[in-house]
Formats: sequence, structure tokens, C-alpha cells
Amino acid sequence: MKLGTQTGSLMNHLMANGTHKAQIGKGATILQWTDRHAYFVNFVSANGKRALIERAKAVRIDDNGMSDSQDYKYERMENADIREVVFKWGKWRMEYTSPYENKKKYQHINIAWGVMQEYYDYSF
Repeated sequence: MKLGTQTGSLMNHLMANGTHKAQIGKGATILQWTDRHAYFVNFVSANGKRALIERAKAVRIDDNGMSDSQDYKYERMENADIREVVFKWGKWRMEYTSPYENKKKYQHINIAWGVMQEYYDYSF
């Protein structure tokens, strides 16, 4: 799935509310306000409500400079950031252990399954 050059919070919001499910080998994209970050999907639980995602190294393969038109290739990185995400309380959330309270915490994330897309909004 390629999204073209459309940017902005509306596009990211629409992507985050898709119907795709987490699948190993299909990738994922964490959507911020306008930026997007590509991840590999390394594990999905049997019920589909828990996944391990690994940050992909996004390498620009176009010569478009600081523009909306961006193309990337994705590679695995040594010591990449691996995150555990869970579907809890009706939304996808990042699970982490608070270093101060030593207990599990959950932070809501917008994630699109089945697509890997890096995007940096130079105008934001």
C-alpha cells in the first residue's frame, strides 16, 4: 500500500483507523501528527491483540530533497528499538514499565497495520 504524497494529521488519522490486522511480515506504521515511522512486525499473539514491532531503518532512495514526495527502502538495524503493543480498552497502546513506579503502563498510539511508510514533514 503506497499513500503518495498526501500528508497531515487527517491522513494519519484515517490510516490509524483502518481494518487491517497485525501480521508478521506485513509491517506497521506508527503515525504521529504528520510524521510516520516504519516498523517490522516480529510477533503477533494468537488472539491478535499483542504484537512486537521493531523500528526499521528508513533509507531515502529519491533525490527530492526537502519535499513531500519521499521514497524509502527499509532495512533491519542492529540493536533496533523493539516495542510491545497491545490492543486494550478499544485502542492500540504501547506497553512499557515505568522506571519510577516499576509497574506496567500503557500509552495510546496510532498505528496502521499492513503498511510500512516513513515520512518526515519538513514544513511542520
